[in-house]
Amino acid sequence: MTQRETAAFNTGVAHAAEMARIAAVTIEIRDDARAVRQQAAAAALRGLAEGLKAAVTAPADQR
Repeated sequence: MTQRETAAFNTGVAHAAEMARIAAVTIEIRDDARAVRQQAAAAALRGLAEGLKAAVTAPADQR
C-alpha cells in the first residue's frame, strides 16, 4: 500500500474502534445493562475496539 492508502486505512480502523467503544458505552448505560446478554455485548465491543487498536499499532510485518 502507498503511504496515503496506509494512512486512510489506519484512520478507518481508528474510527471503527471509536464506534465500537461508543456502542459499548451506549449498551452500558441502558436500563437493562445488568442483563448478561448486554454485558456480553459490551465486553465484545470493547474487545473489538482493543483488537482494532492493536492491529493498527502493530508493526507492519506482524499484521
